[in-house]
Amino acid sequence: MFLIYINDLSKNVSDRSIPILFADDTSFILTRYDASELSRKANEVFNIINKWFHSNSLMLNYNKIYFLQFQTKTNNQNNAQISHINENIAVVKSIKFLGVTVDTTLNWKNHISDIKIRLNKACYAIRSTKPFMSLTVLKSTYYSHAHSIMSYGHIFWGNSTDSDDIFRIQKRIIRIITNSNRNASCRELFKKLNILPLQSQYIYSVLLVITKIKISSP
Repeated sequence: MFLIYINDLSKNVSDRSIPILFADDTSFILTRYDASELSRKANEVFNIINKWFHSNSLMLNYNKIYFLQFQTKTNNQNNAQISHINENIAVVKSIKFLGVTVDTTLNWKNHISDIKIRLNKACYAIRSTKPFMSLTVLKSTYYSHAHSIMSYGHIFWGNSTDSDDIFRIQKRIIRIITNSNRNASCRELFKKLNILPLQSQYIYSVLLVITKIKISSP
């Protein structure tokens, strides 16, 4: 019912922006090279959205609206601003979008930091339960609590230099599962468990996406 209710929201601004709707998470992407033009266009789109909300007896929650401006690492001074009736929209440097933390320069540092925290918890859980589990159960635990975290959105952040930190945690988990020395080489351990290292998983994920695109292309 909710999707039916908002089905015409994107149509109102589709000629001025790229709307992205996923359940109750709605985003609008605008592309402009000039900061003042970007600000003008963003305010124009926001005013249209406000009118749509008013016409449908809804109210915007300004505490849950954010503006993220993508910039290059060498040019990050052009900051646009969106406002409506003396209400400024919060400008953020990073935001979580469908489980992936996106930042202004797409360097993925914030997202990888979040993953490290979650993976370290998974590592602790596997270490604590290892004495009571068989190798088969440990592998199953690895895939449900570690692999699921590392593989989500991997095609976006997997090529980042900071992904080496994730790989180190993955190797630590592999050594725990195989009861290996903390300095042991993991090359044979990955083969023994039939688990792909992070870099290989990244290549595999990218190849899957490329294959799907080729198949779906006319």
